[in-house]
Amino acid sequence: MHAEVVVDDPRNDSGARAFALTSPEAAVVVAAALTEPVGGCGHGMDWFLRRLGVHLLARLTDRPDRGISDCLADTIAETAALHGARCDLAHKATPAASVVACRVLGHDLQYLILGPGVVELRHAGGPPSRMTGPDGPLAAVRARPSVAAHAGTGTARLHTLTGAALTADATARPGARITLTFRPGTAYRPA
Repeated sequence: MHAEVVVDDPRNDSGARAFALTSPEAAVVVAAALTEPVGGCGHGMDWFLRRLGVHLLARLTDRPDRGISDCLADTIAETAALHGARCDLAHKATPAASVVACRVLGHDLQYLILGPGVVELRHAGGPPSRMTGPDGPLAAVRARPSVAAHAGTGTARLHTLTGAALTADATARPGARITLTFRPGTAYRPA
């Protein structure tokens, strides 16, 4: 899997609003889902996006036995625990993010979308397909692991794909995008 990562001009007065990272078998894009300043948390949005992204990438790569939405639920719980007692995670302006992720597992590409985001799959010999995440009050990652059950998920056979693009759109801010290219016959086998 070859990856190209683009975070569109994420710097502004309130810091970064999107974060993207990849490994040889997984990719994660997260973006801010709030327009108002962060409240209830002294860590800020940058910290939240980075912790969420890094922890999700780790879960996707080291827990092939867990479903992709279960990996997100684990990540949300881990990130919430890192806030500590000084943060009010029930505050209405606590950090919130949209998440788009995928992983190669065996001969499949598994993907997940929660919040404003898109997974576009490029099929060999066919038109691309686009999947978007759910809308509404449960369409952003905060501190509730149960929200992961509302993510849009799916699977595609790798041999049918030439590539994929993952985009997470930050609310009223630039987002991030990862473009993946697949080689025919590639399969990931966990150690």
